[in-house]
Amino acid sequence: MHMLEILTETASKPRLGRADWLRAAILCLMKEGIDAVQITRLATSIGASRGSFYWHFKSRQELLDGLLDEWFAVNGKRIKQVLEHAGSLDRGVLSFFAVWTNSDNFNSPLEQAVRDWARLDGRGLKVVRNEDANRIAVIAALFERFDYLPQEAVVRARVLYFAQVGYLAMNPEEAMEERMLMLDDYFFAFTGKVLDPTVGSSFRHNWIAFSKISPSKGDSDAS
Repeated sequence: MHMLEILTETASKPRLGRADWLRAAILCLMKEGIDAVQITRLATSIGASRGSFYWHFKSRQELLDGLLDEWFAVNGKRIKQVLEHAGSLDRGVLSFFAVWTNSDNFNSPLEQAVRDWARLDGRGLKVVRNEDANRIAVIAALFERFDYLPQEAVVRARVLYFAQVGYLAMNPEEAMEERMLMLDDYFFAFTGKVLDPTVGSSFRHNWIAFSKISPSKGDSDAS
């Protein structure tokens, strides 16, 4: 049975939820920075009232905490996922490369916006530094899993991670094809080992697949 349409009354708008406010806040953060994330401005952008905001959030700080939680859920968990389920060092490192450039699984603009915010806010900086430490620990665990000594694993993890974060911050105008030409040298610089030619060839032809490893399927999706 079709829903009866009432022609004599204006259709009511669907009620906005926390997700709508968070979505608007994230878009504002990525486009204009943390100072622009203000309740009145967000209310205007989604056609809501300040009262609607306070129905879902106790304060602006709770909204900001929600932004950081979303950043972790979107980006932090993805990095952990692809590394913990890598079946080899080659695939783990290459998956780490790929995840940062796959917009389906990793929000690079959000990553950069949160880091810009952290430079201006002590509370945000503490959260970001803690997340960085967690990510480095996951990378170090990958190296240790493939026979690197603990201290070397941590050093290599830091070098690999800091290089990627720095590359993202610099945002160089470099075509993916150009980066692929240097793939073997990058791999050797970060690991001290020669990249498996078969894995390297697969990565070059289908690099996005390396950042789509499913926990239930393990490493099979990265082939």
